[in-house]
Amino acid sequence: MTQYERVRAALLGGPTDRPPVIGGWVCQEDFLVTMSHVTRDEFWENPYAHATTAYKNAGADALVQFVLPKRETEATQGEYGRPTNFGKQEERAEDRFPTLESVIEWVRKQPTIDEVRRTFDAKKAYDGYLSVVHEREDIAPMVWIPGHVCGCPPFMWYSYLGYENYFAGMMEAPEVFERFFAMEGEQRRLQNAEVARAIRENGLLPLLYFGEDICYSSGPMCSPRLLREIYFPHLARAMEPLVEAGIISVWHSDGNIMPIIDDLIRCGVDGFQGLEEDHGMSLETLAGMTNWNGVPLVLWGSVSVTSTLPHGSVEDVRKDVKRCIDIGARRGGRLFLAPSSSVGPEVPTENIVEFFRFGREYGLEAYGGGR
Repeated sequence: MTQYERVRAALLGGPTDRPPVIGGWVCQEDFLVTMSHVTRDEFWENPYAHATTAYKNAGADALVQFVLPKRETEATQGEYGRPTNFGKQEERAEDRFPTLESVIEWVRKQPTIDEVRRTFDAKKAYDGYLSVVHEREDIAPMVWIPGHVCGCPPFMWYSYLGYENYFAGMMEAPEVFERFFAMEGEQRRLQNAEVARAIRENGLLPLLYFGEDICYSSGPMCSPRLLREIYFPHLARAMEPLVEAGIISVWHSDGNIMPIIDDLIRCGVDGFQGLEEDHGMSLETLAGMTNWNGVPLVLWGSVSVTSTLPHGSVEDVRKDVKRCIDIGARRGGRLFLAPSSSVGPEVPTENIVEFFRFGREYGLEAYGGGR
């Protein structure tokens, strides 16, 4: 099978020779340099092109949301003085919005639904999505799945407004934030309608990947009850054009989303990525669940980036890859082999190489090569 045939079959629940292996989240410089067969300086002259070559050489079937490593001078320092993949921030949210009142006032001043409808540019949304899809034609024969270009009303305003005042504002003035999410939801609904039309009219893969970090490792960042009152109704409305057009949506969320997973499914979500099994998620459990329409969930996962990949041996990587693929084989597919999140600078190169190599090799064995 070609990469596109394999990805499409796995997405739609058809027979496939093995699970597709996803690349795109590796933030480990040495792997990308080694697998692209260039020097470090050459890599940084054109990191996107060389990273693409690295994934091709590693055997990825699809690329999702390029997340590249930071240069050492751009990164913060982590444990034992090693660089992380988090950039240095010039301005803190607390400096922009020092008080709860300043956050609520900023939210209150955002555009209304009528203003969003009046200023929405349908052609720009339609053409914009096609430009994102076609901008990485050098990825072929791998499949390009652009991430986070549309889909859901943003929730992660805490990074701009500050955690404490953002969540305190939701509790203090829920009606203000509900209007805000209604406006954001309408913006995404209009955009999703144009994206769905672009996908249908151009014969594109019926798939969108998006989502918001709503949860910590312990569960939702705020009360599920509050989310059900002020956020989820507008997420559901935003996703209506995708559901009606049969576009499959895969939701990304860090942390433990199990307390709200049924809410997300009711909103129209078809599958999940970011399955942090170290923090309450379970690939086995999700494999037994269905989407809003009774179809098995699409699952992207879930070799751990916090335990197996950074701290395990090559043999540990094989065991975790085998576990994931076996779950997919038992449920009859709709599994894409992927890391649980971004693969950081601390992960040994040999573990990443083996993730891709053994994923392809054992996938053929477990799925019978399409027989």
